[in-house]
Amino acid sequence: MSQKTLKILLVISFAANLLVAGAVGGFFGSGRHKDLRLDYTGKTQEARLRGPSSGLGPLLRAMDRKDRRELGRLIQVAQGKSGGMTRDARQAKNIEFAQAVRATPFDGAAVLTLMEAESAESSRRLELSRNVLVEKVATMSPEVRAKLAESLLNGRK
Repeated sequence: MSQKTLKILLVISFAANLLVAGAVGGFFGSGRHKDLRLDYTGKTQEARLRGPSSGLGPLLRAMDRKDRRELGRLIQVAQGKSGGMTRDARQAKNIEFAQAVRATPFDGAAVLTLMEAESAESSRRLELSRNVLVEKVATMSPEVRAKLAESLLNGRK
């Protein structure tokens, strides 16, 4: 193979590599990878439907990105006002839980009490999130709510 042919092949290979790198970089740079869900690949929307759900998930997935981000900010503000847990408080809870698990003799009731307190805190945060979500939907115009309902039925596009 001549040097000229080798140089041409190297330039073509380099251009192809740049094209692939640009496509991958563009995909991740656009932010579209955040909406990609790999856990449902190969399944149709009809196969995923399992009846009515009152959870946050289906409604959040039906919302567009801008509304989901705004909702996230509203939930953070609401949790901050209602005494959301700080990083130090979470660390203190983890230390307390680790000490209870490590204790000799082991006190299952103490561990269970800590787990129940965490469960109650999670339930409180979920209820707060639901309330913020309902308030957000209540502020939407009838047309936007109709579009949201349509997305719920057909899956987000």
